Amino acid sequence: MKKLLILVTILISTLFVCAEEEKTDAVTQATEKRETAPAQPAEKAAPEKGKVYEGMPITPEFSKEVIDKITAKYSKMYETYAGVKNTRHVTVEYRDPKTNELLETEKYVYTRKDYWYKDLDYELLSCESDGKPRRKGVIACDPHESKPGIPHFDKNGEKEYIRELVAVEKLNGRLAYKIKMTARKPKGEHFVGHVWIAVDNLEYMQNEGKSGKKRMGEKNLYVKYQAKDFNNGQFFHFTSGYMRVEISVMGYKRVLVYKFENKDIELMPKKEKK
Repeated sequence: MKKLLILVTILISTLFVCAEEEKTDAVTQATEKRETAPAQPAEKAAPEKGKVYEGMPITPEFSKEVIDKITAKYSKMYETYAGVKNTRHVTVEYRDPKTNELLETEKYVYTRKDYWYKDLDYELLSCESDGKPRRKGVIACDPHESKPGIPHFDKNGEKEYIRELVAVEKLNGRLAYKIKMTARKPKGEHFVGHVWIAVDNLEYMQNEGKSGKKRMGEKNLYVKYQAKDFNNGQFFHFTSGYMRVEISVMGYKRVLVYKFENKDIELMPKKEKK
């Protein structure tokens, strides 16, 4: 009997020790698992209220707040005026798509009337090809103008585009909001890409991208325009720009490189209704 009690005691002690060892092993494994588990990404913190800085986190709420302010500023010019008049100086290079060889250079100067919501109007002032004047009216003197783009920041901006603030970064030494533009129902008149707006005074500075939908014969299009405010921020307009487009129509293949500069920029009042 005494031997039996001793055996039972030894067995219970052994089981207790094994249980403690299993418990210790489990704790150790859990600790190791916690230490080796990959860190979970932290939730995007809201930007400090009133503070805007380069590389800051962007929340949907902050994006909407910024875009609403820009729209409130620029929607007034679309409501009050018919458009913008300017004198545009354009250089067009015709290049071979395969070799990039320069084949021809055209230069135009014309008065351009950019209406917000209807087709533009322009008057050709001069035209030349490879340094030689061309008479007005010939095909070579066509500035190849297209319809005005659909605005980003008028009262219909939200209906036409998905507008998203994606970054705060430096552009030409100024802190700027970088806004992504995506057309909801893409057309050739939509501009899709990015727009940069100055943080300090919400001045339209630059856009970069392409049209919402390719036009007939168009293979690739890239545009980059510079802009600024006029009349103490009353309106903005593009001051210069670059565009590269590859075209292919019935065997005719060219790369066209446009460079332009706008001068004598002024607002066009709406005509009074009689």
